[in-house]
Amino acid sequence: MSKKISIIICTYNEVNFIERSLKLIKDNLKNVETIIVDDNSNDGTLKKLDEIKSIYDFKLFIRTNERGLASAQIKGFRESSGDYIGTVDANSLDQLLYFNKLANALDQGSDLAVLSRYIPGGGDERIFIRAFASKSINTVSKFILRIPFHDFTSGIFLMKKSLFNKTANIITGYAEWFIEFVYFLYKRKYKIVEIPYVQTKDDESIESKSFPNLFTFFYLGSKYLIRVFLTILRN
Repeated sequence: MSKKISIIICTYNEVNFIERSLKLIKDNLKNVETIIVDDNSNDGTLKKLDEIKSIYDFKLFIRTNERGLASAQIKGFRESSGDYIGTVDANSLDQLLYFNKLANALDQGSDLAVLSRYIPGGGDERIFIRAFASKSINTVSKFILRIPFHDFTSGIFLMKKSLFNKTANIITGYAEWFIEFVYFLYKRKYKIVEIPYVQTKDDESIESKSFPNLFTFFYLGSKYLIRVFLTILRN
């Protein structure tokens, strides 16, 4: 693989995980650019990054007047210089081990390669309520959108950077933008491939930003479903 990969990591209070993520990237990926977009963390993340900047190669952008996952991802995409660009959560350590497979899929002609829990070989070992909700959203999304895609809520992917200029206006909101993004590409005949992976059970030290309480959990779930219907209307 000779193409350069740009991995975008959007952080907010990830002091316990950011160094482990950077080490995995350094140890497992070649010809890679790491871009961290931080929403002004207050837990020591920025201090940690300053301490390890001589060990790990990364670009850091600190946002003080803006919040939100999608806008942070757009910032990272715009600052990237890789042929392939994608995202991963700072605390999703096992998923970083799959990025060579994602890149190989693009080398072989795909435009978008996505980690998928809902194809043969994949799975979700998280607590029941999180796994059930994710599966339910994906089942409804697939039923309504009627495309041969399975994991609309993965959000762990690589794409050819040339796609970004065609889809930047779709990347809005939280992670639900990925639903419309996949649908948009599929309808325009881009080649999409899903790579199976098993999402391991929850690390008890990780506080989910999408599941801090039931209200937030169901609120974000409703945003995913709304995005499904908006996707149909806009495409």
